[in-house]
Amino acid sequence: MEAPAEIKVKTRKFSLTKGTIKISFELEGSRGRIRSLKLKQRNAVLDTSFPFEMQTAKKGNTIVYHAQINVDQYPMETAFWDVVASVDKEGKGNYEDAILGGLSSKLKLKLILFPRWTRTGDGHMVYPFVNGARQFTIQYRKYDPKYDSYAFIAKEFLALFCYFILKPYWDHKKLWLICEKYCTMAQDNGLYFFRYCMEHASEKDRSRIFYVIDKKCPDYQAVKEYDANVIQFMSFKYMIYLSAARYLISTDAIRHFYIWDSPNSIYKVLYQARKNIVFLQHGVMGFKQCHRTFHKGGGNQMALFVVSSGYEQKIIHDYFGYDNEEIIITGLARWDVLEDKSDPAHKEILLMPTWRSWLEDISEEQFKKSEYYQRYKAFLQDERLKTLLEKENITLNFYIHPKFREHIRSFQVEDRHIRLIPFGTMPLNQLLMSCHMLITDYSSVSWDVYYQEKPVVFYPFDLETYEKVQGSYMDYKKDVFGDLAWDQNQLVDLIGEYARNGFREKPEFSGRRDELLPYRDNDNSKRIYEYIANAQIPDKLKRRLKEKKFNEAFLYLIASIGISMGYWKLMF
Repeated sequence: MEAPAEIKVKTRKFSLTKGTIKISFELEGSRGRIRSLKLKQRNAVLDTSFPFEMQTAKKGNTIVYHAQINVDQYPMETAFWDVVASVDKEGKGNYEDAILGGLSSKLKLKLILFPRWTRTGDGHMVYPFVNGARQFTIQYRKYDPKYDSYAFIAKEFLALFCYFILKPYWDHKKLWLICEKYCTMAQDNGLYFFRYCMEHASEKDRSRIFYVIDKKCPDYQAVKEYDANVIQFMSFKYMIYLSAARYLISTDAIRHFYIWDSPNSIYKVLYQARKNIVFLQHGVMGFKQCHRTFHKGGGNQMALFVVSSGYEQKIIHDYFGYDNEEIIITGLARWDVLEDKSDPAHKEILLMPTWRSWLEDISEEQFKKSEYYQRYKAFLQDERLKTLLEKENITLNFYIHPKFREHIRSFQVEDRHIRLIPFGTMPLNQLLMSCHMLITDYSSVSWDVYYQEKPVVFYPFDLETYEKVQGSYMDYKKDVFGDLAWDQNQLVDLIGEYARNGFREKPEFSGRRDELLPYRDNDNSKRIYEYIANAQIPDKLKRRLKEKKFNEAFLYLIASIGISMGYWKLMF
């Protein structure tokens, strides 16, 4: 389940025609020999892969490989797929998997400007592209007529035209755009930072700050009172504002600001990985390794990284590669309103496991076979648990991660003390403040509960797999600030123990709070705002802002030519 190593090759040709992917590449004999090539599903627990047909030819000391695969022949899952070679690097017959990498800049540019994609007979599309590491990646997903059409591209062209002809006017606005999870949410650090700005920022700054959301989403109600500063996601106005934005301020990566997955998008060429992001985060970096996603110099590079402590700053510096001046210690914005609202007369335990990358986008049948489902289902059906909840009059609230929200009904249990809470039906902050105790595995919400001085119980039953696939910056067996339950019986025992002692946090876990959470003064949003408003940005970022102006115009011209040619070919 670990990502394979990489073998760099010299790619000669690449094509996609009617579902058939063809790749031709060279490898010097001294660098090893490739036995076979396959299309491998990324982050899958089971080894899901399909073989390429491959031929070889020798050219001096170089082996030329010609490989092809017809993806229509295979039952592909909605996922990202890597091109993986079985390679003997030392010439001793010891073959190991390695991702095909090392694409030339010429071919990479060609794939960006002249995107190739094909539709399948079952309403999906196959979309090859090149990731930040210059590796082939294949995306298999459902075709979206709203954003994959050339009508959408025409809208992009017009928005960019309106921006560039009045570029000095738009840039002078120095816009800040704030969003959360694909611009569908307003529950997290983005919401609370936006509210602070609307209520405390200067009038001049308020005029440049906008919250981006799809107004059809339920969370729109949380920002509706500031509607003059709320902008509709993917509207024509939004496209112009995105082009002009000085800062993108978000709990997530840049892909949450736009429909980047469209293979024809001009904006993908212009702005993906080129905008300055203030990363608010949606949790403390501690239990979940993310440096491969957010490392400095990658496709999700941040201009400013908001953290909660010096302890977390060191993690970002050591693992992510950011300078300390690019990491601001402020605390999380949502903690400004975080307070203990637990009611002794209505005892509640929050059960909130996090997601698993290897379970994303799988079928309901596959999900029910997973250890994740079977463990939590068995826990919810535990007779000792039901008896304990009844005796102590405790409500157990089960809140599944948003990436697994479609599976929530599969956990249904007939018990008045167990409540399933679908994602989006209740604000997360409300659940965190009203609970008496949290049960989780690796979720960063544990820090929010720890902040309130409430007990946290960790249930990392699949720790070995998690550390292999995801990884943690903290040693689970030594550094966590709560009890560890390794099986269902231990978990129920700990619930009973805390219920009997009035859900008081144990002294051995409270001792590190000042080190791990130094800011508990409700001024986190203020610190973030002042840092941005006073233009306290690193010199390196200032240089990037100057260089960006020319790059945008040049890329717009090239993208326009490339996509126009693609459109002409399609139509004629």
